[in-house]
Amino acid sequence: MKRVKFPGVVDTITVDDPGLIRTLSEDSRIDRVFKHAPLWNGSFLKRLIRTLSYRGGRFPHLLPRGYAGRRSRQDELWELFSKRAAWMAGGPEELEDLSRWIKGERPLEEPGILVQQVIGLFWSDQYKATAESWEAAVTLNIAARSRNLLKMIWWKITGKVSRAKRLLGAMAGNDIVFLHGTAIALHNMVASVGKMKQMYADEALRFSIKAERAVELSLSPPPVVFRQAISAGEVSGCPFAKFSMFQFKLSDAYKLTGVKDVIFMSDSWSRCPAERWVPAVLAGIWRRACK
Repeated sequence: MKRVKFPGVVDTITVDDPGLIRTLSEDSRIDRVFKHAPLWNGSFLKRLIRTLSYRGGRFPHLLPRGYAGRRSRQDELWELFSKRAAWMAGGPEELEDLSRWIKGERPLEEPGILVQQVIGLFWSDQYKATAESWEAAVTLNIAARSRNLLKMIWWKITGKVSRAKRLLGAMAGNDIVFLHGTAIALHNMVASVGKMKQMYADEALRFSIKAERAVELSLSPPPVVFRQAISAGEVSGCPFAKFSMFQFKLSDAYKLTGVKDVIFMSDSWSRCPAERWVPAVLAGIWRRACK
């Protein structure tokens, strides 16, 4: 755990230990309320929330634990995704393009459009990902994470981020959960499919591991997720102040343990509803490619 603090300006705590991330994620003093303080923290969080909000509502992975209806909606989504997991794990036809991509039979340099299409089809059988919709997803992902202030100012002036959200929001029927999946959550799966392509290129590895192991080797968590202290306290000998911003480095934590609950925040109030569906999709891609 590493803390960077300059009173009144910045107060961030970076955590990459899996056990400590679990402890902090369940601490009632640490949440996703996201007040705009202190100065640097507040500026970053304000831009993050502005970027990842749509029609007055935050994207679901930024909602505080006590937000009205959040838990019931999360449980509904978990059931919906989990019911479809077994079908995806079998490698259905809708995964054909991605399986061909990891085999090198698709000319695309990266599989973003194909992943966006699979996620879009989960919500609507009329969904059609395009180069423009994928570019919009890349724009939102960069805007949410970039520390390049000049670029962000220019994008705000030109309306680039707003246009990206309008395009993806319209394609998602203005459903903010659908929008989140095709704009932000998909990037983790894109990274996973990229790892699968590298594994498939190794013939010895291709024929020696089963789908479950291929999934373990390719799973890609979000690089970082954010929390904020709503009151002062201390954990593991490290004090924190009200409004201290926590950065959970999930990718680094997964590399240390290989335990999937770090990726999906399993057994946490903020668990990912697709914690079964995502590994099932990856397993289905591998099985179909290796047939």
